[in-house]
Order: sequence, then structure tokens, then C-alpha cells
Amino acid sequence: MYKEYWKDKWNNVIGYRSNQFAKKAYELICPTIKEKQLIRLLDLGCGDGRDSLYFAKKGFDVTSVDFSESGINKLNQIINSKKIINIKLSIKDIKEIDFQENLFDVIYAHLSLHYFDDEITLQIFNRLYYCLKPNGMIFVKCKSIEDPLFGKGKKLGENMYVEGHLRHFFDMEFMKMNLNKFKITKIKKSTSKYHNYKSNFIEVIATK
Repeated sequence: MYKEYWKDKWNNVIGYRSNQFAKKAYELICPTIKEKQLIRLLDLGCGDGRDSLYFAKKGFDVTSVDFSESGINKLNQIINSKKIINIKLSIKDIKEIDFQENLFDVIYAHLSLHYFDDEITLQIFNRLYYCLKPNGMIFVKCKSIEDPLFGKGKKLGENMYVEGHLRHFFDMEFMKMNLNKFKITKIKKSTSKYHNYKSNFIEVIATK
């Protein structure tokens, strides 16, 4: 059901405006960039690639990962039409990422890590730690337990509900626990309009 939900998700989505979270990330990454340094960035759960395109335009070497064929295909069409050379695509389930050690300068995960149970979530964060370079930065944004969708659908576990697909809502302690190997620079609650309704999130910036 999880894969079926996302398979054609991006076919009817119109518009490629990058998310504010990507712009915030760039503003924080910018001061750390040395002259002529090539930044390798992993866009984890890239969807239709709107943030991948934003980071690529800024000159980053982007690896875009998603298991949604509609999202990756949509991004691939833009890459080909605009002859973008600094985005690499990978159709892969986030649970199966296996990048080499210390590969990325930045990991960016916008609303892509709140779909798994406790055990798998921790495994993913540990793999992200492995493939992030020393002193590299990670940006994570997840739905919080204060979100209006919290509690809707069938309960599968603590703070986990399925309605169309599984959602694992984060609280501060759960986010901190998954980032236990990282050094948290900033963690906060946020609220914004998402898909035409008010949503609640937890945002975190951390380093290795």
C-alpha cells in the first residue's frame, strides 16, 4: 500500500516552487562553503525534485533519491530538457540506501523520514550518519504530534497511524533519539501551510 500510494503521486502535481526549508538550508550552508568547493548534497525523498533543482541551480552536486517513479520521471524530464548535469537520480526506497562512508557534505530530508516504524527510522538515521562527511550538515523536517492529522486513521504503534499511508509523527524526544550520533545545532517546532491546510512540524539542523 505504501509504494502504491506514492507510485503515481506526482503525475498531477503542477508547479516547481522550492520549499522554504530548502532556502533556509542554503542560507546556513552558504557561510561554510570554501572557494571552489564542490558541495555534495543528498536530497532524500526528493519527490518531484523541486528542491533538488534549487540546490543544483546553486551549484551543488545533487544526488536525488525517491522510490516514486512518477517523481523521478518528472525530474528526469526537466534534467534532460534543460541539460542539467549536476543532478544524479536514484529510484530507491529510503530504507535501502547504501551510500559509501563520508560521501556527502549535506543531507537534506524534507518530510521524507516520517513514514517508518521506530526500528527502521533509527536504522535510516544511522545510515545517514555513516554516509555524511565529518562536520557535514543534516537538515530534517518531519510531521509533529501537534499536526492536525495526528490520531487519524488506524493506530499501528506509538504516534503511528495509517490512513492512505503510514505516518509516524515525531516529538522532540523521538527526533533527538534518532539523532543521538549527531551534534544537534538547532531543533524547533514550526507551523506552515502545506497542501492547503495548516501543518505542524519539527525541524532540526545537526552536524556529524
